[in-house]
Amino acid sequence: MARSLVLARVGAASLHSSWLCKELPRDWDLHLVPFQPVPFASSPGVVVSHVIPGPKWAGLREYLRVWEGWRDYDYVWMPDDDIFTTQQTISAMFDVARTVGLDLFAPALHDASYFAHFSTMRNASFFGRWTGFVEIMVPAFSRQALDQLVHTLDLSETGWGWGLDSVWPKLLEYRNVGVIDALPVLHTRPVGQMRDLHLARRVLDESDAMMDRFDCGQVHTAFGAFAGDGSPVKSEPEQFFADLVRGWQHLIDRDPRILLWLVQYHEESLQWLDYPVAGTPT
Repeated sequence: MARSLVLARVGAASLHSSWLCKELPRDWDLHLVPFQPVPFASSPGVVVSHVIPGPKWAGLREYLRVWEGWRDYDYVWMPDDDIFTTQQTISAMFDVARTVGLDLFAPALHDASYFAHFSTMRNASFFGRWTGFVEIMVPAFSRQALDQLVHTLDLSETGWGWGLDSVWPKLLEYRNVGVIDALPVLHTRPVGQMRDLHLARRVLDESDAMMDRFDCGQVHTAFGAFAGDGSPVKSEPEQFFADLVRGWQHLIDRDPRILLWLVQYHEESLQWLDYPVAGTPT
């Protein structure tokens, strides 16, 4: 049996075909959960479920409730269907998670991606970062972490899931949460605004309620960096901050506010200097 699972909420225009290469072996399975009728069917290593209408997290919540097979995997990745990547990148992502000991993680977004949060974008200075935020666009979980967090999907009555990416790291005590810069994926569609203003208000209110309930917010702090072998990158706080800035300089050039946000999050991170990241003594 494959050790990892890709579980994707998809429509007819899904880019998941880019994730597969028939000529290469694959150690992960792909389950597709359509929100509309789709022109593709199940095949070896690929399961296409029945159509479950609604937003991403409403469909995934229902699927995880009725199918307990996800508990047999070591890791589960839940990307949006507008992500362009390769089979090799996905396999490498799972390998890095095992090596580093990540429980909640994501590949960084490629420089050409549409994005909402600067901290999700590839930082050219690092192989990967321990961070306080993994966006609901492309989150991945260890089985143990997903078992701990799956109940939170019930908090999103709208099914949009906004706010979950603030709650998850908090419930994991910000331990073993990471973004893998060396394995970027491309987010191909603009981050859009909801046309239904009433729904937009409900989604925002739901997100605020989640964060109030768990006394948390979006933590875009980078606590440290790790190398490809899983070892921590050791540097003084000042040097680490300089490397962060250097790695995102292209974003700062486009929007100088990012530098101000980095300063803010770096100042807040001083309280985390003894933060026990994986591979370091506690």
